[in-house]
Amino acid sequence: MQISAVMRSLAFMAAALSCLSAVHAQSPAYPDKPIKLVVPYAPGGPTDLVARSMATTLSQQLHQPVVVENRAGAGGVIGTSFVVNAPADGYTLLLGLQGPITINPALTKVPYDPFRDLVAVRMIASAPMVLMASKKSGVAKLADITTLSKTKTSGLNIGSPGNGSLPHVAAELMKNQTGANLTHVPYKGAGPALADLTAGHIDLLFTDLQVGLPAIQAGLVTPLAVTIPMRSPKLPNLPTMAESGFGNTRLAGWYGIFAPKNTPPAVVAQINKAVDGMFQDAAFKQLLENQGAQQSTADNTQFMKFLHDEYDQWSKLGKAITIKMD
Repeated sequence: MQISAVMRSLAFMAAALSCLSAVHAQSPAYPDKPIKLVVPYAPGGPTDLVARSMATTLSQQLHQPVVVENRAGAGGVIGTSFVVNAPADGYTLLLGLQGPITINPALTKVPYDPFRDLVAVRMIASAPMVLMASKKSGVAKLADITTLSKTKTSGLNIGSPGNGSLPHVAAELMKNQTGANLTHVPYKGAGPALADLTAGHIDLLFTDLQVGLPAIQAGLVTPLAVTIPMRSPKLPNLPTMAESGFGNTRLAGWYGIFAPKNTPPAVVAQINKAVDGMFQDAAFKQLLENQGAQQSTADNTQFMKFLHDEYDQWSKLGKAITIKMD
């Protein structure tokens, strides 16, 4: 009796394991449903524009809809935290950038560790910023900022797409290096900040070249300098910050895809394969060109080294400047 019972139990376990193996073998390959691409900034800004172009192309590569979801606030921390706490199944991804990934964690306390809580899937591109002035500010060149900010009782206002963003850090760095009297005005995205600059509600703004270029070409704002070591082909007559005596600190923006920790390597590999296809897409390549951005050639190992180097740079910078977070 006992032997018979044992045999029946073993037979049942074998059958159960066989069923589980069959179910696993028949489970659909990734992806089998829509994918969410979280943008940690408001609609209309440079990150949002890149995300929507990426979503269109990645949808074609993955044969599933890729839907952009904007979760703005706290310099990108809110959207990033959302992805950190999402299921690690590849269906919630983050279009990350330096603010919430390397700047905020280096300068202040955030509710996540980007190196522990996220998988750095792929670097997408890097892009320059441009410093612009309102037509009403009286600033015609970079040197005017220090002079006018000290002669005006209230100094000058400089906007940014949010506390802890790269434009915010650039503003604080300029203030530290030049002694200019600048008051930071944070917005929820680059779009609202640019609108207030053109209206004359703020005096200065660092923003991605892609966002600022239409306003520059329309004569709505005064361009002062680009933040990359070489002049941009989009604005060949505009000096660099270094040429204007600002220094050589790296102030280029970048974009990358991130996923929650423990996302399966096979899923990460599938996303990487889709990115390879995206890089061959003519419309996406044109978008990067319009931005003055450069497509990344970094693999995962190089991307991780880049992130650590960025984090170290901002950690050192944090000892010299003050960043007020939301």
